[in-house]
Amino acid sequence: MKKILLSALIISSAFSGNFGVDIALIGQLPKGEFKDEGVPTGFGLDINGLWYPSNILGLGINLGGTRYGSSERPEPWSKTIPDVTVTVKTTNDLVYGHLLARVVPLQGKSRLYFEGLLGIKNLFTSTKVISEDCPGDDDTCELASSRNYTDNAFSYGGGGGLEIILTSFGGDEDSDIKGGEGSDIEGVLSFFINARYMIGAEAEYLKKGDIHRMDQEPYDVTYSPSRSKTDVLQISLGLNFNF
Repeated sequence: MKKILLSALIISSAFSGNFGVDIALIGQLPKGEFKDEGVPTGFGLDINGLWYPSNILGLGINLGGTRYGSSERPEPWSKTIPDVTVTVKTTNDLVYGHLLARVVPLQGKSRLYFEGLLGIKNLFTSTKVISEDCPGDDDTCELASSRNYTDNAFSYGGGGGLEIILTSFGGDEDSDIKGGEGSDIEGVLSFFINARYMIGAEAEYLKKGDIHRMDQEPYDVTYSPSRSKTDVLQISLGLNFNF
């Protein structure tokens, strides 16, 4: 029993501190070779989960994804049923996962922070066949789908942001964001703006116009993938909740 209690105490001490969650809308601007290949700006969602062992340092995980191109076209269901039409939708996506370290040198109502990231990104192109008369969304109305192309790339980079407290819950609003001595803050909601430059290793990927379809038998399809480094500048706006 003593060993169990001691282990529980050690674990509790190791994970004491504050936790934070960031949810943001993100714009992704291709840079360098990635931009030279004609990859357009992508838009998506970015999420961070952070543990703060101290007011200054945060450690966690970054997950997100952006869509950098899509196209759709109507097609007959088949040669023998040309009077039934479906929608064929092709999308180009980039998803990523990183380990994240954040340094917050100063506390207060407004605070700057700096961060470094290390992880992997996946670039993929998918095609879906969607029912035209279905009242639901694309996933609900999907009749068939296929992953056309995919590749992974090592990813790392850094950046920083500005976080501004909007309101606090369960404590003294005049206290520091992480709650100084005697503070009983349970949660703080903040707005933030963030910029990161992410360096990506080489990968093969498709963009709009890289899928070539035969209009007659044997109705084959060919791909013209690009290969380059995958550097991007990410700009995000979102909300943060610390508790």
